[in-house]
Amino acid sequence: MRGLPWPFALRRTPSAAQAPGQAGSGCSRALFGQPLAALCGEAVTLPQPIQDLLGILHQEGPSTEGIFRRAASGTSLRELREALDSGADVDLASQPVLLLGVILKDFLRSIPGKLLIIDLYEDWMRAMERTSRQAKVEELKAVAEKLPAANVLLLRRLLSLLQHIGHNASTSRMSASNLAICVGPNLLSPANENTLTLEAMVQVTEKVNVLVEFMIENYCEIFGEEMAGLPCPSAEESPVPMDRCTELPSEEERGPAGDADMEHQAKGCLEASPSLLVLREAEGADLEPGLETAENGTL
Repeated sequence: MRGLPWPFALRRTPSAAQAPGQAGSGCSRALFGQPLAALCGEAVTLPQPIQDLLGILHQEGPSTEGIFRRAASGTSLRELREALDSGADVDLASQPVLLLGVILKDFLRSIPGKLLIIDLYEDWMRAMERTSRQAKVEELKAVAEKLPAANVLLLRRLLSLLQHIGHNASTSRMSASNLAICVGPNLLSPANENTLTLEAMVQVTEKVNVLVEFMIENYCEIFGEEMAGLPCPSAEESPVPMDRCTELPSEEERGPAGDADMEHQAKGCLEASPSLLVLREAEGADLEPGLETAENGTL
């Protein structure tokens, strides 16, 4: 595999090996469902598997059609998650890129209290109510300063990755809007999400998606500086038309065992993000052309 740009390089330095909860490319503690601050430790360093995951996706995501949208094998997802949680020394570079996209979303979804922090939901929404783009940027900066250091670290890495993929939409087929639809519901929800009506939940999901799309597009301005050695990309091509976000299995993942695995994967995803389930149900009657074939497993 080609060399990866900092800060997404697969690091194997002594300092990286000493990062909290890490041993080689494995992790000595569970990754999923753990407080992010505990995973990052006092040094505020992302666990090595997450660093590796972000690095590979930064390298391969822009050329992978439907990254974060297309599903992976349920069996593969379960096995990879269990391996990472057990601290096994997993060679992530040898895994399918689409699977790595799904496992990253699974990790984000599992963060207690969400990456953008449930208690800050109203603050994020108020910031997006500002009339001008610059006013939104300034208000979002102020809200971001309220995030714990570990959340800021992962958020910056994630947004930089999504922006990079979005600026390569001609090959990834994933614009900032599509990326926000597919990733956004994993990042933020209101504290009372489970008590909201169907209509209110659809509105919440749409608002979160708009927020995440804006943050992807304005990542550099919101965080004030470019990450070392990784300049913010500029869009040189107009995004091509995209399908809506939908996680669907490929044909080879079908079959009795595959169907059971995909049902298990979908159940876990939707239970963790009820607003996403509601949005999909609400949009089911007017799917864009092209998704009819996807429903038959030919995406």
